[in-house]
Amino acid sequence: MCQYCPDPTYSDEARKAKLQGSVTLEVLVDADGRTAHIRVARGLGFGLDEKAEEAVRAWHFVPARDAAGRGVPAWVTIEVTFHLF
Repeated sequence: MCQYCPDPTYSDEARKAKLQGSVTLEVLVDADGRTAHIRVARGLGFGLDEKAEEAVRAWHFVPARDAAGRGVPAWVTIEVTFHLF
């Protein structure tokens, strides 16, 4: 679960192309709830993959917990959606 999740910004090139859609990221969340590693599972191009990664790097998550209640690293799949208004 994400505690702090600012929206991504649009790239100029995607805005000009009027591109909308979702970027799917696989994210390793560390024991402190910070993003440790990101890989693009399904991208859109036009600079939006990078904008999605940039946004998720700033996010802060509630970390996964082991049986003793300690935070542990875990992979999560995140879909970042881009909409033009």
